[in-house]
Amino acid sequence: MPSGVNIPSANLDFAWDRPETAESLRERLLKSSRSEWLRLAAWILREARVEEVWQFLTLREVADAFPHLCGKLGHRRSVWEHLLRAAHELGRL
Repeated sequence: MPSGVNIPSANLDFAWDRPETAESLRERLLKSSRSEWLRLAAWILREARVEEVWQFLTLREVADAFPHLCGKLGHRRSVWEHLLRAAHELGRL
């Protein structure tokens, strides 16, 4: 991270490399283009703990966008494939 970057005290734990609060991230998700939303969603799915993801994305959003997100998830892809499969089996989707 460049020196002189001001990290807010309420910075998200998983935003270790940038200043980002929950409020600022929610706002960015709401105002972003589709391609930017996919980039942000993939970042959240890669970096946040599963329980933190639901503060920003819904299960339906993740499931619907998964074909576009899966290639951006790296080693976390298998985790999300498993969770989405379980959600289907449990009737949550």
